[in-house]
Amino acid sequence: MNPQTRSLLVQRVADSLAAIGPGSVFERFAVVLIEHMLGIELAQRGSSIGGSPIGGVLDATTADGRIAVEASILREYFAGSMNKPRRDIDHVLVLAPLAEDIYLLCSQRAPTGVIEAFTIEMAQRADMAGHRVHLMDSRAIAETIVDRLMLQDNAIDALSEHLPVLSDVRDDHPASLLAPSLTSLYVAHEAVDAELDRRIVTDHCVEVCGIGGIGKSQAAAACLARNKPRFDYSFWVSGRDIDSIGQLSAVQLRRGGAERNVSALLRRNRTFVVLDDADDALSADELARLCGRESRILVTRRSASPGAYSLPMMDEQDARELLGKELAIPPREEAFQAIWRSIGGHPLSLRLINSASRGGVSWDDLAGDCARVGRMADGGTPLAERILGRLRHLLGDELSVFVWAGQSHCDRAFLKSVIGPISLVTLEQFGLTAPESPSSVRIHDIVFTSLAVGEWLSPQRAAVIDGHLEAFIVKHIRDDGHGLQKIASQLRGKIARNVENGDRRPAFLYALAVIWTGSAVRVDLLPDPLQLAEELAHQSAATHEVAILVVVETIEARGRHIRQMAGSSAGREWASRNLPAYDLLTSMADLAPRQAAEIGHHRAKTLRILKRYDEAEEGFRTVVENFPLYDAKLQLVRMLTRRPEGQAEAKRHSLEIIAAYKRGEGVSASSFMALGDTLNGERTSWSGDIMDEHEELFLSEALYSAAAGVSQGYHSVASFVRALVWHAPERVEDLLLRLPEPTPLMLDDDQSRAGYAEIMFHAAMSGSEQSYLSRALEAYGALTSPDDYQKRKWGETLFKLGDLPAAEAMLEDVEDEEGRIWLAHNLSQVKLGLGKSDDALVLADEAVEGSTGANVKYRSSFLLQRIKVKLALGMDACGDIDEGCRHTANAGLLAEFAFLRQQWDTTATI
Repeated sequence: MNPQTRSLLVQRVADSLAAIGPGSVFERFAVVLIEHMLGIELAQRGSSIGGSPIGGVLDATTADGRIAVEASILREYFAGSMNKPRRDIDHVLVLAPLAEDIYLLCSQRAPTGVIEAFTIEMAQRADMAGHRVHLMDSRAIAETIVDRLMLQDNAIDALSEHLPVLSDVRDDHPASLLAPSLTSLYVAHEAVDAELDRRIVTDHCVEVCGIGGIGKSQAAAACLARNKPRFDYSFWVSGRDIDSIGQLSAVQLRRGGAERNVSALLRRNRTFVVLDDADDALSADELARLCGRESRILVTRRSASPGAYSLPMMDEQDARELLGKELAIPPREEAFQAIWRSIGGHPLSLRLINSASRGGVSWDDLAGDCARVGRMADGGTPLAERILGRLRHLLGDELSVFVWAGQSHCDRAFLKSVIGPISLVTLEQFGLTAPESPSSVRIHDIVFTSLAVGEWLSPQRAAVIDGHLEAFIVKHIRDDGHGLQKIASQLRGKIARNVENGDRRPAFLYALAVIWTGSAVRVDLLPDPLQLAEELAHQSAATHEVAILVVVETIEARGRHIRQMAGSSAGREWASRNLPAYDLLTSMADLAPRQAAEIGHHRAKTLRILKRYDEAEEGFRTVVENFPLYDAKLQLVRMLTRRPEGQAEAKRHSLEIIAAYKRGEGVSASSFMALGDTLNGERTSWSGDIMDEHEELFLSEALYSAAAGVSQGYHSVASFVRALVWHAPERVEDLLLRLPEPTPLMLDDDQSRAGYAEIMFHAAMSGSEQSYLSRALEAYGALTSPDDYQKRKWGETLFKLGDLPAAEAMLEDVEDEEGRIWLAHNLSQVKLGLGKSDDALVLADEAVEGSTGANVKYRSSFLLQRIKVKLALGMDACGDIDEGCRHTANAGLLAEFAFLRQQWDTTATI
């Protein structure tokens, strides 16, 4: 992880710690932190079951008293003579005299050098002999979490109960894409490891094949872990849903579901990808051609092809080790020989038998099972069925979820919500799971196949799990995190099957409407929103909250589909047809203020699509007058900034959004960054004072999002660079130093690439022009489907680099109605450079004539271009020079006007 990215992650955690709740919350957080950090158990004594503090006792100690913990949220903890830490140490020495390690934790930040000086002083105290002090402030705690615990799901899950932001930071952590960890039952096979490492050196694509359960995934995960230092990036990709080379350009790797272009990484960087359980259609030769000189792909699958490495069975010694793993009493020799004669060294069968023994089944019974079933050519599925039958009383509820889902994998957070965290740990400890991404749990395919035998899922149990899914979706509907997207993405097939079979619960319909992109929308499964609104009009809003959201989200989802498939005009026709749905929803009884606001917000958005801007603005204003819906306030700010008479209201709404964001009340990071973009665009007017006060807050969010690979982050940083180039060019370089060094993972979608390109484009105006423009051109060149705005900026970059013919071709291909004046301005610059002065003048006139109203702030720039054209044509430009000076206070523009006036005066004199 590059230093800027790490710093942003640490700062996010530290800031959240400083604002943590009551002392009892931080005390419990501190105890959990030390437990996971040291791998120990602590007895918490400092607060009662109800969370009330208990005086005269330590916050927590180990059973033997060797480790003691004291936690505090006092803002004055590190002030002055550090009296509170001193009292805490004295307290520990009295109540836990055997304590060798004393941990003092505070949620506040310590001044530089204070912790080091205090630790040295304590080490020199006579009564501290044999005792060590570990003083951790918010920064030290955050560094420990980011550097040591962020990839430990159990630790982050436990800590997130007290500091919820940690689950979001984990999702954003760059290392969360690494390979899955090996299970505790893994037994290394030295000959296999050596052969795979040898092939990784010589071959671009290494194939590993073998019967089910022979350990292909485990061997691949171990190989990836061993070879990680050789590569810039290492990824684990499930091959379940990839049946063509092209699909590797859009693999869902990030926890939040963002798509990663794996094929591009393989070409450009030292990248190691494991493609687990790959489709037979993916040939090794085709995969090898994807790799750059130092990239590698390791493929696992059952069927062999020429040159593939077939995994051998375990030898007798390794089989003994696996069979006796984590067991106090290993199998007797007679039982082992019976098992060995029957199944040999088949790893999964051995793990299943080990699990059954830990579950209480006797070795005699297990040996008898093996003798009766015998070794099967397909890897022992009948044996798996028999052993799983013996474990039904222990794992029935856990395994039934996979039968219900109809797939061998399930979202970890959802599975935990159904079976509980303890059962999830039990499932993984029994050795039934296979390597998978951190946000998912997968049982082995043979285990999943074996579940087809027997009654693992009753109709009653299926109904219970459906209820859990409904509750899980409802819980995450208004979250700002990735919970809804993850569950809807991973279980979209199950949800769609439920709907197809008639289970049209609003939660299921809502999840589908939200997750489907335009082309993927299945119109047959979504309701007619107008018809549904008519049905709801006579119902109580209090009992149909999600159904109301289904109406508004279906209007938008099907609208996306129509716009993509049939164009904008058809999209507006759809929006117009469904406009009455909002009035029907508004007529419902018992409508809560928030519900009314959300309906009004979506109605105003639809009016804006229909270009009924005055009505849309009035709709947003009505919403915010009755309920603090911050998304509606943001829309209103955007519309009001265009008119001088609306700026006071826009300023008021902006300050309200900022205050709510600071309080953590209903403002998503996306909305907050969007507000920052709007304010950056108006720095010369009312928003300047706001940005002066809150700029660091906006910039920190934008930088953090960019580092986390959030597309909008780069777009928001670009708005800062664009503003600073005009208002404070001397600060641009400092901002760029804070921007994390971009990696392919950060720039793997068009919005991120275009945002980064624009950052470099504008940075070129402040220095290192050629270098920044080259980076911008590279990023624009990587766009897969550039929109009109991106094409225009691409053309500008080509113009500034001096490639005028390419710039002309690029800009003339743009049809940008909303940005037409800027397109005309850019084309005028290119035409003038190509010597087409008459065409350049026509375009310059068009740009100047369009710079009125809200666009008047661009007039001086457009006049500057027309002056240059007129001078090239020998025309008098004095009037334009005078007008240009009146429209700007920018020192750079004024200097250019002065230079051109001097040039005109010299020419006129001659």
